[in-house]
Amino acid sequence: MKLKDKVAIVTGGGTGIGAATARLFATEGASVCVFGRRPEPLAKTVETIRADGGNAMQVVGNVTLAEDGQRLVEETTAAFGRVDILINSAGTAILMELTQTSEELWDSILDTNLKGTFLTIRAVLPVMTAQGSGVIVNVSSILGQVGFARAGAYCASKGGLDQLTRAVALEYADKGIRANAVAPAWVETPMTETVQTHPKLFEFLRSRHPTGRFGTPDEVAQAILYLASDDARWVTGTILTIDGGWTAQ
Repeated sequence: MKLKDKVAIVTGGGTGIGAATARLFATEGASVCVFGRRPEPLAKTVETIRADGGNAMQVVGNVTLAEDGQRLVEETTAAFGRVDILINSAGTAILMELTQTSEELWDSILDTNLKGTFLTIRAVLPVMTAQGSGVIVNVSSILGQVGFARAGAYCASKGGLDQLTRAVALEYADKGIRANAVAPAWVETPMTETVQTHPKLFEFLRSRHPTGRFGTPDEVAQAILYLASDDARWVTGTILTIDGGWTAQ
């Protein structure tokens, strides 16, 4: 088992990439705390993990609230004794022309995707620093590297996330803490369900992937597992692109 006796927090752990990562981590021996705003999806993830013999708990809260991030870390350490891994998978995406993007929408996307990640990292760093070890993996996007029409706020949030990842990696390398990110292209998650119901848009996006399809949450989770495990013990400050060839074009 690659994560035997490790403790992991997974934000956005109720659905999509977060849920797939939480399940995979549990099968690899980690005790997992899933975090998110909606209790029902979180409970489903926990139930699935426990049914398979794993160890999991849930904490309900909002990544954009500093007090919720602090409570997440406190409840995880109270239950499991430490935090070895933080996976920041909580995120949101709304496609909108820039002139139609309100300040409220801009703030909502940046707060969830960028500020929320900062707050959660800030909350967990004292624990990891005291331990002398820790791993942080952020779920970014290829849209942090390349542009996309009608996605100004989302692109800005993920570009900022990539830079935050690099800055954390450099600042805490001497504390035994690694920070990396994964950057998927389009993945079959609840966030992309709307796209998949529009045949022309779906076909356009599908065709942009040289592999001819969207990725799956499980495929991204495997990359996250690599970065979180000792297999990647000399990897930090890296943005690992998982995109079916999109950015190779």
